[in-house]
Amino acid sequence: MKIIETKEALEELLKERKGSRPSQKLKEIVSSIIKSVIKEGDAAICEYTAQFDKCELSPSKLKVSKREIENAKCPPDLEKAILSSAESIRAFHEKQLRSPWKTKGPFGGEFGEVYRPVDRAGVYVPAGTAPLVSSVLMSVIPAQVAGVKSICLATPCNSEGKVNPGILAACKILNVTELYRGHGPSLVAAMCLGTRAIPKVDVIAGPGSAAVTEMKRQLFGAVNVDLIAGPSESLIIADESAEPRIVAADIMSQAEHHGSRTYIVTTSKKMAEKIFAEVSALNKKELAGAVEKEGLENMNAVVVKDLKEAAAISNAIAPEHLQIITENDEKVLALIKNAGAVFLGKWTPVPMGDFAFGPSHVLPTGAAAAFMSGLSTATFIKRMSVMKADKEGFKNMSGTMETFSRYEELPAHGFTSTVRKEK
Repeated sequence: MKIIETKEALEELLKERKGSRPSQKLKEIVSSIIKSVIKEGDAAICEYTAQFDKCELSPSKLKVSKREIENAKCPPDLEKAILSSAESIRAFHEKQLRSPWKTKGPFGGEFGEVYRPVDRAGVYVPAGTAPLVSSVLMSVIPAQVAGVKSICLATPCNSEGKVNPGILAACKILNVTELYRGHGPSLVAAMCLGTRAIPKVDVIAGPGSAAVTEMKRQLFGAVNVDLIAGPSESLIIADESAEPRIVAADIMSQAEHHGSRTYIVTTSKKMAEKIFAEVSALNKKELAGAVEKEGLENMNAVVVKDLKEAAAISNAIAPEHLQIITENDEKVLALIKNAGAVFLGKWTPVPMGDFAFGPSHVLPTGAAAAFMSGLSTATFIKRMSVMKADKEGFKNMSGTMETFSRYEELPAHGFTSTVRKEK
């Protein structure tokens, strides 16, 4: 835990943030996995699963049987939570759908757009350090709302080859019948490239480890990817009106993710000290063992002169999650440009969005929120422009076509105008 007060320390923090890129070693590891999957197919997934997950699988066992999914059992309270969360997530994403449109063009004819879902989507759900049951809902439901007919899911298994029962239950409730198990990164490669056991997808979605994120980065183009969603991160803007214990609890909720980075931006050094004191107390008592040493070391508090400066620093960091706990949250929100998702007020902790509120929790990390949005129905939808000119519209635009074709030295382009004028 570190309190940052000087301009130099802040510049170093932001420089570190902007310089956050996958290591050359990670790039090479992921590249070698891709080459293995291309060369060996399903056998490569089995080899990596044995090496990293200590589980012996044959290619025929990569796919989880329908019986395993149908027989999934989870505690009644978890089933109730899945159903409740699914309702909120579906309601939110149904509002994202866009309707086709068309209008008259300024030179005649008409133009517009139509929308079509991709044929097939793949979803990866982490289950190594923690089984992210909620990620099944947050990734699958937007695809279903978008109209995707074929959805497959991949997730790690334990040493006995069993998939987490909560993930199985979520698949059962959402009627996902195509599920694969094994080594995470190689499964992602298989979904992107296609193997004998795993048919290729058009879009790959879902959160994951640094290796999974790098896998998506390298395979973008073979398929579309939702976004760069790596280890979790969170930033809280808090002024003197915030309750230190609540801020401490909220920042620790995100610091407990493996490899996470967390930030507090506050207008008071005294507030920063109080928050960190509460973090230390919680770490020894109620939340003992919840946050790894690395998570505490990656927790920074930045002291600023006012909320305008706080918003500017938040925009520079471009966090995955942004909480605003101040006397005037809406005023601060008006200054925010870069964040994956924003949580306003002390009654809206990030875990509410992680599990149940409605928007997908698959969000951009690593400062990608400066140019990228979270997973949505748009992730699974193709937008097609449609144009229809009438005779008058053709006449009005033909001169423009011919001029561009001459200047760009594309005579056949211009001839499409000439041949019509002959008629």
